[in-house]
Amino acid sequence: MASIRMRLTAWNGGVLVFVLCLLAASAYAFLRYATLAQVDRALEQQVRLVVLTARAQPHGGGNDDMAALIKDLEDHGIVATRAGDMPDTFLTTPVRLEENDELHPTPWKESPGLPDIDRADLRAKLSMRRDDEEAFSVRGRHGGLRALVERVPLGPRTLTVIATQPLHATAELLETARVAALVALPIVVLLALITGYLLARGALDPIAAMTSEARRIGARTLHERLSIRNPHDELGQLALTFNEVLERVDDAMEQQRRFTADASHELRTPIALIRAEADVALAGSAASEDEYRSALGVIRDGSQQLSRIVNDLFLLARADAGQTLISPQSIDLAETVTSAAYSMRSLADAAGVTLNVEVPPDAPYHGDEELLRRALVNLLDNAIKYSVAPGNVDVVLARTETEYRISVTDDGPGISPDDQSHIFDRFYRGDSSRTHNETANGAGAGLGLAIAREIAELHGGCLELRRSNSFGSSFELLFPGQRPAVTAGSFSLLTIERKAP
Repeated sequence: MASIRMRLTAWNGGVLVFVLCLLAASAYAFLRYATLAQVDRALEQQVRLVVLTARAQPHGGGNDDMAALIKDLEDHGIVATRAGDMPDTFLTTPVRLEENDELHPTPWKESPGLPDIDRADLRAKLSMRRDDEEAFSVRGRHGGLRALVERVPLGPRTLTVIATQPLHATAELLETARVAALVALPIVVLLALITGYLLARGALDPIAAMTSEARRIGARTLHERLSIRNPHDELGQLALTFNEVLERVDDAMEQQRRFTADASHELRTPIALIRAEADVALAGSAASEDEYRSALGVIRDGSQQLSRIVNDLFLLARADAGQTLISPQSIDLAETVTSAAYSMRSLADAAGVTLNVEVPPDAPYHGDEELLRRALVNLLDNAIKYSVAPGNVDVVLARTETEYRISVTDDGPGISPDDQSHIFDRFYRGDSSRTHNETANGAGAGLGLAIAREIAELHGGCLELRRSNSFGSSFELLFPGQRPAVTAGSFSLLTIERKAP
């Protein structure tokens, strides 16, 4: 396929040829009309002069009157010829006819340069009925002639005046115009093609420059950007858009590099722990059964932590790839919230935290129960981890006509303002000094809130930090959708208390 430059040149040339041909045809038609109109005006003047001269003559009806009329016309510079078989017919301009012409048996005076007339065409057009002052053309060599017929009543007789004008000058003018158009058209088209090519090259040179710059940008040089000559024209806007795409790709690559580094770091810790415990157990020559069981317990805990990290990474990778992760079905959201809170009772008890759950008796919802429970468990794990014993974690499910809201509130020290903008970033972990409960599901990998927010977005909702201060933090899950109206007194309260020491 031809390049854009050649296609633009071809289109420019084709359109120009069409426009020039149209203009040339229009100009030729106008020129022909104007020249014939000028000839017709001359014929009308001749006829008018003949009529005025004829009306000024005595009208006795004899041949002497007609001869006197011809003499007066010659005095006025008009050559008039009288047809032999039509005594009342005058031709004001001589033309050359052959002998024995049926219409005009008396030949007109021959004169060099006068056109040869198509006698059959002349007879046919003279015999046609037409209005006076309506000129017509007669075919012949050297362009033929133009004729105008008018009948003038003069006393007892009617005088027929046929004014004629040779068209050889008009034919030569039109021929010159045709030749000039045929000669000028290819030259103009050639110049237009050259100009169009130069203009196309000039217009596409910035694109070629941007293409060259874009080819030099690779994975290691994503920080480079295209140069912008004019940010206000179309090419400048294209370069700006491309730079924005490069910015997003650079951010995605940087995020991927950080993700890979953080994932490697998080995976390395449990793997190193498992390997160290296995090496210690294998190196001990006389280890007791309790020591082996202790080593196996450490290996099991490390394996569980490793399994959680791998599952979290797999879920995030599938979400980034745009794969369908949810299997929605009709569920009771109140039951899901209660089940998630009940599954965290042992961690809450070990941390000295009381779980307070407030849900309506019936909360129908269409979603993925497993993923929703996972998001709630991550929020509860985070709340228990940062609560101060003896503390409380409140879980409230509220519904309106259009949405469900699940809030998880703790009474911990809160999140610092510097950390609040990063808490949903993957592998981000805030100040460890805020963690008062080391037993709460381990140290964590910094993926819990990121996964909870991803699950909320998969259900068309969102996860937000509503409040965080020295009195604690409150996260809220929101799931939009049409829901039944809430009636007063429809909530139930479940409290999972910590065990007495």
